[in-house]
Amino acid sequence: MRDPILTLTGAAIVAVAIGLAIVLARGGSRAGAGRSATEEIRQEQATARGVGYRWGIAGCAAAAAAGLDVAIVHGIGTSPTAGSGITVELGFAMMGLAVVWFIFRHHVLSYQLRIAAALYDTPDPAEPEQVRAADAVGRVLRLVLFLPGLFIVLAKLILRY
Repeated sequence: MRDPILTLTGAAIVAVAIGLAIVLARGGSRAGAGRSATEEIRQEQATARGVGYRWGIAGCAAAAAAGLDVAIVHGIGTSPTAGSGITVELGFAMMGLAVVWFIFRHHVLSYQLRIAAALYDTPDPAEPEQVRAADAVGRVLRLVLFLPGLFIVLAKLILRY
C-alpha cells in the first residue's frame, strides 16, 4: 500500500456515492409489475422527475468509479508501467460506461426502437418481440463492456509490480 490516506479517501468517496444512490433510490419512481416495457418507457419519458433521478444515479456511479480509481490506483499503487496501454483507468471507464448504460437502458432502448422503425419501416409502437430482442442486445453489450473492464482491474491488482 503506497498511501493509506488516499486509500481511505477513495473508500470514503465510494461510501458517500453509495449513500447518495440509496437516498435517491428511496425517492425514485419504480415501475409496476404489470406494465409492459413500452408503457414503462413512455411513462419515464413523460416525467421530468425520472430523468433527474437517472442523472443523479449516473452521477453517483461516476463518483463511485472515481473513488475506486483513487483508492486502487493511487492508494494501493497499481499505477501503469511505462509503455503499457491497458490501465486500471481503462477498466474503470469500461465498467462505468456499462453502469451508466444500465441506468439509462430504457432511453437507449427507446432510441434503438425508433431507429429500427425508421430504417426498416416497422410500426412505431414496437412489437413485444422487437422490444425483447433490443433489450437482449443491450444486455449483451453491457456485459461485453463490464466483464472485460472488471478483468482488467483484477488482473492489474493481482499482477502489479
